[in-house]
Amino acid sequence: MHNPFSKSVKALLLIIIVFSLGMLACTLVANVSEPTATPAPTRQPSPTPLLSPTTSPTSVLPTPSPSSPPPATNPPVTVEADLAAPVAFDFADLAPYRQAMLPEFAADVESVAAAGASRYYLEVELEWPKDRPLSEESLHLKGLEQVRYTNTENVPLSEVYFRLYPNLPGYDGKMSIGTVVVDGQPVRPELKAKNSALRIPLRQPLRPGAAADITLSFQADVPGQTQQGYNIFSASENTIALAGFYPAIAVYDETGWNIEIPPSYGDATYLDTSLYQVELTTPQPLVVAASGSLLQNRSNSDGSQTLSLVSGPMRDFYIVARADFAVISQTVEGTVVNSYYPPEMAEGGKLALRYAADSLRVFNERFGRYPYAEFDVAATPTRAGGVEYPGVVVVSQWMYDDTGGFFEHATAHEVAHQWWYSMVGNDQVDTPWLDESLTNYSTLIYWEAIAGAEPAKEIVRAFFSGPYEQAKSQGLDRAVMGPVADFSEGQYGAIVYGKGPLFFNALRQEVGDETYFKIMQTYFAEHKYKIAQPDDLFAVIEQVSGRGVEPLVETWLQK
Repeated sequence: MHNPFSKSVKALLLIIIVFSLGMLACTLVANVSEPTATPAPTRQPSPTPLLSPTTSPTSVLPTPSPSSPPPATNPPVTVEADLAAPVAFDFADLAPYRQAMLPEFAADVESVAAAGASRYYLEVELEWPKDRPLSEESLHLKGLEQVRYTNTENVPLSEVYFRLYPNLPGYDGKMSIGTVVVDGQPVRPELKAKNSALRIPLRQPLRPGAAADITLSFQADVPGQTQQGYNIFSASENTIALAGFYPAIAVYDETGWNIEIPPSYGDATYLDTSLYQVELTTPQPLVVAASGSLLQNRSNSDGSQTLSLVSGPMRDFYIVARADFAVISQTVEGTVVNSYYPPEMAEGGKLALRYAADSLRVFNERFGRYPYAEFDVAATPTRAGGVEYPGVVVVSQWMYDDTGGFFEHATAHEVAHQWWYSMVGNDQVDTPWLDESLTNYSTLIYWEAIAGAEPAKEIVRAFFSGPYEQAKSQGLDRAVMGPVADFSEGQYGAIVYGKGPLFFNALRQEVGDETYFKIMQTYFAEHKYKIAQPDDLFAVIEQVSGRGVEPLVETWLQK
């Protein structure tokens, strides 16, 4: 055990707490190693005119001939020909995805597949001028995407929407789309939601339970330090951070296709659980951390490398890389935990590994087992304290010189998001408290296990009640419930990260520890890999505790 609250750390908390809580935008992902499988054949995407944010939606590439046979050799091909006869990808083969799971959870792959989870196959190439090193102005990516989408709704669908996250203000990038083919037939897509969504019409309505195979080409310019947001889609300070680098199928919910534009603060992703296989080619060796597991890394004759990555059931796919990442690892209950960091931050890298491994162990016991074979934590130049992605979390490298305090809290917070956001999903744009407030309170569970009950009381004051009381004193109190857009950026931190956890603290005090943790375990088990709504959580609370939850909801969430 170690005491995380030295006098210096307490002083640090007083200085940074108000600003830091608002910067806990969260995310996750995983990577690594054993070359055990042969990847699908890789094609090199060819540059073509693309449907860009300044192009009319009707200016799509000419119609390819679906009957054209693939060439016997590998001459240069256009994207039109490529999409007319894409590589035969076997969506029915579930064996690769199981390799990203712990053996006792391998059957989860079949479960989500049977429930209609989308299956993505991505070929992505990073490129920058060969005559100079990677710079903040030179990174470009291009790719081909094949995805099998199943209509899991109870109504026929005449269209499918993809989110183009790099085109959102908080990402500060630019993504363009080329040819789109649905079930072997080219279609004309249309940009929507200020170019952050792509509408793909279907020639015939897709019946409930039916599937469509959608293939598209895409490319994106990756900015340097972004002007807005948390610097999560960027090439800066020798680090390539690729949040939302691929077109992702939007969620169809009670509002229809959810393609609203979120603010540049808070989290933007709202996605269903899917299965991913990714072929990533980089022009020179990079050390890569990513969602899922690395099946193979092969060197190419032109000096590039191609990584074959695969995920289990995950809500998103993330990649972060740099040439000189150092990596250290530890195994926690079968899961390999990896810490990636710049070599000059070795001490911080060791601390990040310890914090992540301890967090995983605590949350495994309290909430339910983490099912994946790997988990990564990486230092990046994000402007958030940390960001969560499935299987991977990033923590701002400016904290890697610190010990304990906010560095430890941010790491544990992001690890908790593996349960609340990654596995149990929610609409992070419209109901952010459902993952953020619960995640921040879950960090208290970590502190209690690591430091003890008395030091953990300081967490409640410093991270929950302190920021909330300050907001109240400034006349900024409001309901925790509401979309991100209803909050100012400063208010968002104090209310969602500060006041929101007090609901869970009050619930725990009312029902006792045994019942509280049974509530959390039941909520996790019943909604794992699904999207939960606030009423789902409230129903579990009442079911397990036998008490009405309305008074606590009214006191802490609705006022």
